[in-house]
Amino acid sequence: MEEKVKNTGKANFERILYIILYLIIERFISLVLFVIAIAQLVYVWLTGNPNEKLLQFNQSLAQYMKQLVEYLGFNTDDRPWPVGEWPQA
Repeated sequence: MEEKVKNTGKANFERILYIILYLIIERFISLVLFVIAIAQLVYVWLTGNPNEKLLQFNQSLAQYMKQLVEYLGFNTDDRPWPVGEWPQA
C-alpha cells in the first residue's frame, strides 16, 4: 500500500531533482505512446487483432504513468522507475 506524504512543507533539493527527472521521462513516454498507438493501428489493420506484447507493455506503461503522477503530485514518497521497480502488467 502506498504511504501518503505526511510533510507537505518545503520540498527538499533531492525531491526537486527527482521531479525534474520524472517530468523529462513523462515527456519521453508521450512519444513512446504515440509509437505504440501507430504500431498497434498498423498491426490491427494487417492482422485484424492487436499485438499481445504491445498490449502488455502498454498496460505496464499506464501503471508507470500512474506512479509518476502520484509521485509528482506528492501523493506518495515511493519513487517510480528508474529508482524503483518497473510495474508488471
